[in-house]
Amino acid sequence: MTGPMTGPMTGRMTGVIPAALLRSPVITRLPTGYPLLDNLLGGGWPVGVLTELLVTGHASGELGLLSPALAPLTTAGWVILVAPPWIPYAPGLCWQGLTLKRVLMVRVRQPPETLWAAEEILRSGACAAVIAWVPATATQRAGHTLLQRLHLLAARQQAWVVLIRSARFRRERSPAPLRVQVLCSSPATLQLDIFKNGWRGAGTVSVERRF
Repeated sequence: MTGPMTGPMTGRMTGVIPAALLRSPVITRLPTGYPLLDNLLGGGWPVGVLTELLVTGHASGELGLLSPALAPLTTAGWVILVAPPWIPYAPGLCWQGLTLKRVLMVRVRQPPETLWAAEEILRSGACAAVIAWVPATATQRAGHTLLQRLHLLAARQQAWVVLIRSARFRRERSPAPLRVQVLCSSPATLQLDIFKNGWRGAGTVSVERRF
C-alpha cells in the first residue's frame, strides 16, 4: 500500500485491508463430463472468466470436448457458436444432450469481426455460453486489449466464454486464467495439456474424443 485507508464503518485511518476484500471470488464451475479433468480443474470449467483452448488445426475435437458441459446450459439458456470453421455436427450435439433449438451459429465476414461479435453477444446478456473460433489474424492489432475486454465481460455477465485459438499463440500472454492445449493423440483420444491454471497447478490428462 502507498498510504493509509479509511475504515468504512468507523471513519478511522487504518492500514489493514479487510480480509473479505482479499478473498478470491467464488468461481462457478461446470462439470466437464470427464472426472479426471474435473479434478485437475478444481471441479470443472470455470464460469465468469475467459478460457482458451489451443488447437493445431480445424476439427481437433474441441466441440465434442465442450459438449457435455454445454448440454445442461441449453435447457434454459442460449449457446452461441461464433465463426466455427465448419458446420457443427448436429447428430453429435444431440447425442451429447444439447437442445439444438437453443444453439445459434454466428458467421462473420472478416476474421477481425470474430472478437467483435463475441463482445457484442456478451454485452447483450442473452446467452449462457459463447464459444468462438478466433483466426490468427483476428488478434494481430490490439489483441490483448480485445481479449481483456472479453474476460471482463465474462465476469460481468457470469457467462462461460471459450476462445478456440491456434496453438501458435501458446507463448503469447493472455488474460485468460485457464489455457489448455488440445492434442489429438489418437482417433479416439484427446490429450489435454493444462499449461496455465489460475487456481491449480498445470497438468496433462487424456480423455475420450466424443466427435
